[in-house]
Amino acid sequence: MGKTIAARAVAKELAEQRTGPFNVLYFCPSLEIASQNLTKFLALDSDWDRPEDRLSLVASKAFPKSTKFRIFSYTPDTSIPGWKGGMRTGRDAERQLIASLTNAVAPRFWRRLRLLENKRKMDWEAAHATEPRGYWPENLPEAPPGLRRPFEQALRAVFELRHKPLESGLRSWLIKHRDGAEYILRARSALSLAALTIERTRPHLLILDEFHRYADLIKPDQAGGGSELAVERKRVTKLLIDTLFGEQGNGPAVLLLSATPYRLMRADGGALPGGRYDHLIQLVEFLYGKGGVDQASRARQAIVRHHQSLETRSERAEALTLAKAAKQGLEAILRPVIARTERATSIKGDLFDRRRHPAPIASDDLEIFQHFAKAVDQHTPDLRGWVLPLWTSVPYPAETLFDYKVGSALKFELPRLTSPDTPSRKAAHPQLRAMVTPDDNKSAPIKSDMLSFPWLPPTRPWWELGGRWSSSMTSEQPTGKALLFSRYIATPKAVSALLSADVDRDGSRKQEGTSKFSAQAYLRFDPGTPGPLLAMFLPWPKLSSAPIYVGDRSISSAKAQKLTRQSFRKWLGNQGGVSIIHSKRPPRKIWKLAFEVETALGGGALLKQSFRSVAALKGADLVGGAPVACTLTITEADLLSDWLFSTPGAIVGRSLCRHQPEALTNPKAFVRAFKFSWTKLRLYLGQRYFAGAILRAGKGPRNRQYPEALRRALVDGGFEAVLDEHLAVMALVGDQSSLDYLEGSIITRPGQVRFRKGKNKRPGHGRVHAAMPFAGAGSRGGNRTEEIRSDGIRKAFNSPFWPHVLTTTSVGQEGLDFHIWCDRVVHWDLPRDPVDFEQREGRVDRYGSLSVRRALAEDFGGSAFLSAGVSPFNQIFERARAAPRTALGLERWWSPTNHKPRSFTFEAQMSSSGIRFDRLRDDLMRYRLALGQPEPGLFEQFVKHFELSRDEVRGLALNLSPSNEDQANQPSVICPQPIGLSDALHQRQDADR
Repeated sequence: MGKTIAARAVAKELAEQRTGPFNVLYFCPSLEIASQNLTKFLALDSDWDRPEDRLSLVASKAFPKSTKFRIFSYTPDTSIPGWKGGMRTGRDAERQLIASLTNAVAPRFWRRLRLLENKRKMDWEAAHATEPRGYWPENLPEAPPGLRRPFEQALRAVFELRHKPLESGLRSWLIKHRDGAEYILRARSALSLAALTIERTRPHLLILDEFHRYADLIKPDQAGGGSELAVERKRVTKLLIDTLFGEQGNGPAVLLLSATPYRLMRADGGALPGGRYDHLIQLVEFLYGKGGVDQASRARQAIVRHHQSLETRSERAEALTLAKAAKQGLEAILRPVIARTERATSIKGDLFDRRRHPAPIASDDLEIFQHFAKAVDQHTPDLRGWVLPLWTSVPYPAETLFDYKVGSALKFELPRLTSPDTPSRKAAHPQLRAMVTPDDNKSAPIKSDMLSFPWLPPTRPWWELGGRWSSSMTSEQPTGKALLFSRYIATPKAVSALLSADVDRDGSRKQEGTSKFSAQAYLRFDPGTPGPLLAMFLPWPKLSSAPIYVGDRSISSAKAQKLTRQSFRKWLGNQGGVSIIHSKRPPRKIWKLAFEVETALGGGALLKQSFRSVAALKGADLVGGAPVACTLTITEADLLSDWLFSTPGAIVGRSLCRHQPEALTNPKAFVRAFKFSWTKLRLYLGQRYFAGAILRAGKGPRNRQYPEALRRALVDGGFEAVLDEHLAVMALVGDQSSLDYLEGSIITRPGQVRFRKGKNKRPGHGRVHAAMPFAGAGSRGGNRTEEIRSDGIRKAFNSPFWPHVLTTTSVGQEGLDFHIWCDRVVHWDLPRDPVDFEQREGRVDRYGSLSVRRALAEDFGGSAFLSAGVSPFNQIFERARAAPRTALGLERWWSPTNHKPRSFTFEAQMSSSGIRFDRLRDDLMRYRLALGQPEPGLFEQFVKHFELSRDEVRGLALNLSPSNEDQANQPSVICPQPIGLSDALHQRQDADR
């Protein structure tokens, strides 16, 4: 959708209209969305770091004076205390701040408050013989001086004590309520209120993302009644909201973001009063601000005319004329305050390449069903209705159903058929077999051999890929990651465990001829001989600046390696401190030579500092003191060039040299780069799960073979091209530093989910790594198992590394990005309606997606890139930006016609799934065209009645695009409170914004 990108452009333009720091306050409904989108705003100012994540704490911090932008990101639940009920006492840091400020502005009241808590503790001890955790800190911190006066004023406003004695007013309130937790709630509100009034934290731009999920922030509940406490909380909430939006025109600019803004919901999940018309009218009234009542009345009249035109069933041409005129009148009223760009109205054809995959039922499937049905009928007969839907969705229910009541019927015995040692393509579940098929079926949703790849192939290789990666570029479509949606929460865990087991089986065939998988890692550190492995994973600060040849897939890796040798000799000879001679002396060990050359070039100090940052390496004595000149033979120079060409540390170093060069010169940043390479990348690449992809046939100990095999695989798999593409696209859509991207891209330890193995009645655990559920996977460290955070899984899925398959339910449908390396959506269960259909596929069909990059690489990446230190994929983006713009710019950056993401559904013979899918597909087309209409259902009926073509439907669909070609012909509307939104979006509609 690009909403956040547009919002960032608006913030940048508004900031240019004022002097001094520009404060952006970004609200969104969940921490996952906040974590994902905040990075895009942080790009506005490199000096700004993430502040406190709640409004009540932010005013207590000092900010750098050099910042041009100050970006604050919160959720309403934590920053507007009490508006949803629930926990009152907040975080410990909030209570410490409240305690210090209360003691500073009302010391006598503070002592009474402490006495109240002490009495509470004594009463609790008498009744329970235990002491509850106190609200207040034992050692009172010092109050921030600049916050005392604003807090006192905010406290007076919250307790309605303006122009009244503060101490006596608070004391009277405490005598009446005798509730310390309620005071904390109100004091938290006072802290938030103070932050909204202090100049250094007062917002200049307020952005509400996915605002339809908490619309009572813009239309507060005016209903009276309830308890005295409830009425009081509503008053405080309204005070905060009024201050947030400002009064009498002195508030911040307000930007609302939502793809579905016509059904406004309260924070508790209930809808605002009124139907869809009323929701839209309320939104229009709010957006117009002063004079909004009149504009809302005009909008209502325009909607009524539009409604009446869609009810017309007269002669076809007359009906179409009336509908188009009503549509244009409504657009004229909405355009000054609402900007929407619908791809369905701008792009012809389907946005996805749709594949209907046959999933025939076999006898083994029916045996599983028979066991399931018999167990439920015997032990939980009242739950018989769950058997069929769960059996069709959840593979091996007896081994995977733990969180359902019906699962209790399955704990007594397992069926004859179980999952251990059964590959997914032979599993007793039709969809699992259909999804993972042998390589001769190129249309399969998932290629089974790709699951064991440590990284995906690049979109634009720098040379011809080799090994097992070569097949990835010759298939019908290069393979990307897959996002799987199911209906039931048990399915993601089950499918992830079964797909990951396939990788374990593949890896076991490469391990010393054994059939049992061992998770013991390769690349293990030996303190006695640290040099070879350490050198392999060092991102050399000086040697990483050496050039590497970048061509295209028409040349072989050997040819690229040969051309790099020539460039390396010339570069090395120009550095000073290193000389190359003709000599037939035997070459020295390459890793020792690398340390010698790096020291001669002046990088030894950074290496020493990086070694000291890792406890196990503090004693490593591999680097000399001051730079000492060294001499290399031509043979040694060529061997060193080949070694640097393929070692993971040097590849990381060269990638950072292109995208974040200060990481190789700044000591602190270089230590981070080394730690990533040594503690994350080494552990990740050393996992034995990758044995099937990296090791080749051969004799001898695998531990000795593995480092050399890994270096060969890094060249065969185009690892450096992959890193370059990843850092370039993440900068395009995310704008964090390259090191931040890399550190968040890798999950070093596999997760685990509950899984009953073999004939064991007690549940055990199954590994999840190549495929992972978005929620519910744990990670075991020591004696503890903690759930892997969904935000970490999202970041790893948006990288070229594991997991290659992400399985989820509707929890992953709205607002989250999964498109960076994913090019396919697998509908394990059909969506319930076209809204679900759109939300699922909208996670992948997004700005700068993998499918988009394939099209850009095809159109703008044909010639070789020979510039040293320049990112090839950044050049592709720059050429795409410079090329003439087509239409709205959507085709190039969102939905290219020559490369489309894939959408997979399954169809069992003699089932209704095929008919249901046809209906859903047609409903989805109409929904996409009707989305944004005040009454989508009526619009669909009009389309069906007159049997309109898709082009005719596009001409009648409400189009609020700020760059609509017909906009010049629309009647003008005077906006009482213009904010220049349409102009800002129009200038940045193309992706180069």
